[in-house]
Formats: sequence, structure tokens, C-alpha cells
Amino acid sequence: MVQLNIVRSITCCLFWIILLVSITEVYNQNTTVYGYEGDTVILSCPLAPPPVSSRTTWRGPPSATVYFYNTDKNPSIDRGERLSVIPNTASGAYNLRITNLTIGVDVGMFSCEVNTNPIQQHFINLKLHIQQYLNLTGSSEYAFLGKAFTWTCALSKPKEISTNYVLFKRNAITVCAGIGYINGVCRIDSYISNYTYKCLSENIYSLKIPADNMTKDENNSQWHCESIANSSYRSSTILLKIANPPVVNTLFQQDIIEGRDLSVNCTATPGNPSSTAFYWTKVDNSGFRQNGPTLQLLNIQRNSSRTYICIAENMYSNGNKGTDNQSMVVNVIYQPAIENRQLQIVNESETVILTRNISGNPVSNVSWFNKTELLKTETSVTTTSFFIERATCSDTQNFTLVASNGVGSNATAVVELIVNCKPIPDKTNITLGVTFTTGIEFSIKIIAYPVPQYELVYENGTRNNQMLNNITRNAVNNFTVYYRQVVVDQSSFGLYYLTMRNLFGESTVTVNVIEQRTGRPETPRSIAVVCEITQARIQWISSFNGGDQQYFTVVILNFQDGTNISYRFHDKGENELHAAHISNLQPLVTYWFVVSAKNSYGSSPSEITRCKTVQEKASSKTGMVVGSVGGALVLITIVLILGIVHRRFTCICKIALENKDRNTTVAANKDKSNYSTIQEQQEHSERNMYDALTSTENANQYEDILKKESCMKNCKAVLIKTMKQVPLNGGYH
Repeated sequence: MVQLNIVRSITCCLFWIILLVSITEVYNQNTTVYGYEGDTVILSCPLAPPPVSSRTTWRGPPSATVYFYNTDKNPSIDRGERLSVIPNTASGAYNLRITNLTIGVDVGMFSCEVNTNPIQQHFINLKLHIQQYLNLTGSSEYAFLGKAFTWTCALSKPKEISTNYVLFKRNAITVCAGIGYINGVCRIDSYISNYTYKCLSENIYSLKIPADNMTKDENNSQWHCESIANSSYRSSTILLKIANPPVVNTLFQQDIIEGRDLSVNCTATPGNPSSTAFYWTKVDNSGFRQNGPTLQLLNIQRNSSRTYICIAENMYSNGNKGTDNQSMVVNVIYQPAIENRQLQIVNESETVILTRNISGNPVSNVSWFNKTELLKTETSVTTTSFFIERATCSDTQNFTLVASNGVGSNATAVVELIVNCKPIPDKTNITLGVTFTTGIEFSIKIIAYPVPQYELVYENGTRNNQMLNNITRNAVNNFTVYYRQVVVDQSSFGLYYLTMRNLFGESTVTVNVIEQRTGRPETPRSIAVVCEITQARIQWISSFNGGDQQYFTVVILNFQDGTNISYRFHDKGENELHAAHISNLQPLVTYWFVVSAKNSYGSSPSEITRCKTVQEKASSKTGMVVGSVGGALVLITIVLILGIVHRRFTCICKIALENKDRNTTVAANKDKSNYSTIQEQQEHSERNMYDALTSTENANQYEDILKKESCMKNCKAVLIKTMKQVPLNGGYH
């Protein structure tokens, strides 16, 4: 280590600076000091020794920052480990020492001052030595991964160096122990084989990093070349920077509801150079570009669902660009919508497929309805279909399709289906009893598509020109045809044929217009009763009303205690099914039912029908007896139902009803035989009245059978009487 001391001298008011330089030569030109990068320099403050109470202050770059007060260091100096004060206690001076002299940091104007009165101040301009004997340059400002890079070392040989011989160092480690001309021959000693070396001339030498070895490991490596003869002669240290693009940080899928605003910021780790530019593009849309790191999509719509790409780039010195990108999916979610299609028309017996496309994000769950009846459901579909294997005329419907996906409200659509079919009337036979004053009036409902043509003619094919008609449309395939004739004469009576036809076939209704017979109505028919726990359901079919308005009375008799109740119902027309629901019945009790049709001329009761209510915990057992049994067979049926019981039989029906007629009640202490007979009727099995008697049975049993037959007749008579006399409960039903 060679250390040169330049002794200051003071003449008049001129001060000289002592510069101590480690391993280098220091030149002191008045107040300017030179040093080499990496050296140690000592700057001396040449002021008169201050008094004991005075203080020496060192300032330096940047911006005259305070370094020291005497030996007290300013803690805010970022390079404080390389700065120190060397006090001279004899003279009272405080000299500043700088180690590892660094370009751009330690170079500039320094000052020392003593707070005497007046204040003494001295300025020192520290510069790097302008004379360089070795100069290292790279083949470009930045190196590139996978591409060769060359260092070139140029030697300006000083007088004291006799040989042109240099070495290369990487991170202060020698990679080539020597390269140069010895006796006119290029010589290369002790080198690392990762690199190649070459003598370009007597004073210029190169080190090449091959493309295969230009990896990330070379980035930020420090290089210099120096003279083997004197290491003081060396180039500046240069940092090898590999140009690399920025690295865009990961982006994540964005789910957003349609109509809202989307804003996404793209970030990146800077590359080399660090200056980074951003812009956004969209896949499959070359015309889309947004400059800047933030993607903004205002009032976003479903067609904006796409993959977007954030691109970050920097510019290299050779004009090329380093780029990196990340893709991001924008998923716009929106409520479902059902495809709108025209109605579908098919022929009878054809297979029908009703199909609709469903748009929406996410995909939808769908349900098919016929009015309120759920027909079918599907989950997570974009297309839905409903199948009908064989279409019938009744399949003409407006089906309802509902789609939902959890976004917004459900979508609902009407899916119309029309089935082409021939006319189908609601009745095929009509009998009209009219008088010369009442006129003729009737209507018939028709299911058909398309709309049918119709014609009413006599049996012989001629028309009744006095009969007026019109047709109304109730639904797309449902029509009502009305006929009306005000004046009736003898020619109006007879058999008519109402023919209805369209492209798909025809149907005929027989209309028999007869002179009205006045009298009581015909008996209701097809009586059916179903008993449950505490209620019963009874139904019947109406008959001819006798030429007058009729109504129906339903009478229910409690077989156990003889109580009864009755209800009245309107007539819905001839040959129509009527039904009634009777509640508040008792479990495990046999009830008898009669339906009577009545007009102003009289009444016609049906045959007696009975059923027994079931036990409360019974599962699905119900009793049902269908009536409409005529003649003497009715009595036999009743006897069969009731069965033949013990000879102690007593006719409860008669007693109960007779008591009712007398407006008396059964006493609490009444003969218990009546009640025991009821119990016996419930406990004993039924027996056919025509079963042969065994040899042990006596002839008295015939008397019991005859008594029972008489009782059934009495019960029927009393029920009929009841329908005429018992007040109605609640009016019409």
C-alpha cells in the first residue's frame, strides 16, 4: 500500500490541502482534489487552529449535507460507514476520510468551517482522476438472455509499464489471469472456460460471454480490467445489466352482474429498464385496446363476457421491447330469457316436441306447467323440451315455461300448442221437450281445430229455415253453437241431425225435438256413494226434467239412531254428472242415501243406497254401493245388505221414524232390546234369505225374514216421506 502525503503550506491567505490517497496518486491543485474510484482519500481542513470552545463542521454532497460536528457524525448520512473524522489534537484540526470512493456519490464540493469570529471556511472540490489508463466497454448498454455479449478492454500504457498485459475480473474474482502481447505474440493465461478471449490489437483485448452462457446469473455482475504490472491501473467497474421484460402479476376471473361498472387494475414487477407501459386487449377483438394499467368497462353488457389481456412492456436500447402479459376472464352474469317462438300446430296422433332455448348466465333451471300442474323440471340447461307421444285434441294448451338462475327475477313464457282435430261435441244426443209457446233453444260445445262448419237438417236432409244459429269461440279450439227458434209449429217437431266438419273429419249430433210432456221428472240414475271417516261423497246423473225446471234433494238417514238430514242442489242439465260432499258424519255408522228429482209436477226418488263410514285410523277402506237397481230386486238387495239376524229382530227404522213423526224422543230407559238388536246386527254375519234351513232350524225363522222385508219397505216409504216433509238445511248447494 503506497500512501502519498501532500503537505500543505500556508502563504499569505492561500491554503493548501493535504490529500492522503490509498494505493493511488493524489493531485492537489489549489482547492481541487482528484482520486480514483474505490480509493481512500483524506481531506484536510487547512484553517487556523480553533480555540478550544470552537467547533469544526464538515459539509459535502449532496446539497452541502452536514457530515460531522468535530467527531460527532450525523446519523442521517446513508453512507456513514465510509465516512470518518481523523482529529489532529495537536493542531486542533479535524480531517475527513472517505473510503471506497464512489462515482456520483462522493464526488463534488466539500467544505470545512470553524465557528470562530469571524467564521473561517474552506472549500474542496473532489473529482475523479481524469487520466485513465484502462477503459472497459460493453458491446451494448444491456445484455440479452440467450445472446452473446462482449467486453472490450483498451490499454493506454503509461511510461512505467513496459508490457501490454491485462486481466479481467468478475465480481472481484479473476476470470482471466492474463491476456496480452508478449514478445509480439497474443498470450492468454489461466482463464475460465465459460468465456472466450481474444487479442484484437496490441492494446485492445476482448472477453466474450457466449449466448449459451448468457443466463440470469450474469445479471448485475460487476466487471473491470486492470494491468497485471500495476493493479493501480485499472478500468472503472461496470455493472452488467441484462435487459428483461416486466413480469405481470396474476389476474383473477371477474364475475359481475350486467349493467354494473367494472374496474380492474393491472400491476407488474418492473423489468430492466424499469420504465413500464401498460395496455389492455381483448381476445377475438383486434380493435379493442385500452391504454394504461386500469381496465374500465362501464354499464357492462353480456357481450362483454370475454378474455381480456393485460400487457406490460419496456423499451430496450436496441429498439426492441420486452413484454409480458396475463389473461383475465370477465364473466357477465344476467337473468334468464326464454326464446320467443310462434305457436306450434300439429295433427292428432303425431309426436310433439316443444323446444325453447334459454339464455342466461349461469345456466338455468326450468319447469313446465299446465296451468298449475307441474309437468316437468330440468336443471342447468340452455335448451329445454317437452314431449307428447301422441297428440290429442285436448292437448291444445298454453303451457307455461319458467326459467330461473338466481340472478334477478324468473323468466316466464307461454308455449302454445294447437292440435288439428275433427269436431268433438260434448254430447251426441239431445232431446228437447217444447210447446208451441216456449220456442226451441239449445246449444252444444265443440272441441275442434280449425273452426268447424256446421249444419242442422231434418232427418230427411231438408233444413228448418226458421231455426237461427250462431257460433262463439270460447278458446282457440273450443266453440259453442247456439240454435234458437221463436215460433214453433207442428213442422218443428221431429228428428234433426247437427253435422260439424272441418279438414280433419266430421261428427254428428242427434237432436230430437218432441212436444213437451208435462209431469214429474225422471228418476236420477247411476247413484254412487263413497263413505270415509266423517264424510261421504255421493254422485248421480240427471235425467229428463219432465218439461219443467227441476232440482235435486239428497236425504241421508243415520241407520243407528234414525236421525236424518237433507240438502238441495240445482240441476245442471240433462245427462249431467252431479256430485255432493256430505260432512259431519259419525265413524263406523251405516247411512242410507236417496236422491230425489223434483219439479212443480212432483218428485221421483232414486233407489236406496247405503254405505258405512270407516274407523278413524282406517287407512284407505271405504264403502261404496252403486245404486240404480230397479223393481223388486231393490228390496232383495236391501235384505241382502242388512242380512238375517236373530229372531229377536226389531225394526229400528220404523220405530225411529214413527217416533220422529210423533215429534217425540226416545226415552233414556227405553227397552234395551232395541239397542241389543242393533249390536247383534253389527256382530252377526249376513245370510242369504234364500239359504236352505237346516233340520235343526224351526219354521219361526221364516217369520223373521218376513218381518225384515216389511221393515225395509217401511224404511223406503219413510225416506220418501222425509224428502217431502223434512225442512231443507242451508238452502241450495
